[in-house]
Amino acid sequence: MKRYLFVALLLCSALAHAGEDQVMAVYRNNATNFKDRELAFCIAEAYKESSAVREDAADTGKIHLEWTYFDLETTESGLDVNTEGSALIGKYLRRDYSYPIEGYVGTKFDLLKCIDMYHSPELDELVRKYVPHPDWIGNKPPEKRRK
Repeated sequence: MKRYLFVALLLCSALAHAGEDQVMAVYRNNATNFKDRELAFCIAEAYKESSAVREDAADTGKIHLEWTYFDLETTESGLDVNTEGSALIGKYLRRDYSYPIEGYVGTKFDLLKCIDMYHSPELDELVRKYVPHPDWIGNKPPEKRRK
């Protein structure tokens, strides 16, 4: 009996760890993946002097195209998601966060700026503008149920 219990526990443990290496973005909704994409591009821009960080962050932003259904077309204003996203990133990275707090003098806080952009109403507006189905999961509309 103890042997069967041990095997059952071992199997449960193996199953619990089976999905640890799986990309979780495929399970997030389009709005979240869109925002994650912009956060990755912000980090790539903020740390462009570090080629490893820049490349990894930029590739992370690009791969979100695989999991997110959003509009890449140009709007009536002549702008597109990449232009507006880059402008928003630039706006946040130009902020002056050089607070004269002891121990932080000279710190640029670029990551903090990217996090603030992630939670900004401006990024939420880009989601409303470019993500037609924010609650969908995946880059394709759900299949219609057959009756």
